[in-house]
Amino acid sequence: MDAVLQLAETLLASPWLYVLVLGLALTDAVFPVIPAETVVITAGAYAVTGQPDALLVVLAAWIGALIGDITAHHLGRGAGPLTRRFRRRRWGSSLLGWAEKELTARGGMLIISARFIPGGRTATTVASGVIGYPRARFAGFAAIAALLWAVYSVGIGMLGGLAFHEQPLMGVALGVGLALAVGGTIEGVRALRRRRTAPLSPRPSAVRAASPAPGRGA
Repeated sequence: MDAVLQLAETLLASPWLYVLVLGLALTDAVFPVIPAETVVITAGAYAVTGQPDALLVVLAAWIGALIGDITAHHLGRGAGPLTRRFRRRRWGSSLLGWAEKELTARGGMLIISARFIPGGRTATTVASGVIGYPRARFAGFAAIAALLWAVYSVGIGMLGGLAFHEQPLMGVALGVGLALAVGGTIEGVRALRRRRTAPLSPRPSAVRAASPAPGRGA
């Protein structure tokens, strides 16, 4: 990660920075270990000085994220044998069932909100392909999600850069911290919603009480 950030800093005044941002955003959508969001925030923090160009960073991040999300969706569509093995496991079948239910009920909101959660975005986009979520509908929501994510990441970096104009690295740290806080809040809200909407299963003791004991029939 440090090597990637150092590379980004050396390219701040070069057009190659936009290529790096595009490539990282694309790869991060499929392999979430790539620090794309941190690099985009870093570019945004330095953009307050006029170099790099904030609009071009947004454009590069948007295009890369959108292509990456569509790639992950198609990888999910081609995961037939893997999906069958996944469904054989109780927890895997439950997870895919939840994804299908959520994407059917509120697919757009799920695709958009998951884009702001590292790892969650990949799981959602792959799951959308696995359950056969309509391609055109997915692409539309993914385009909105990627654009919002690009504007948000650059904007939060610029906010940090403005707050620490003389110390851009402090601005980067502030931007990354805010991004982590927002992502954690979104995931916390989603977990709370899942807990509230999950069907309540009867307690084992209640089941035993309701079932007559063997040999006690009338």
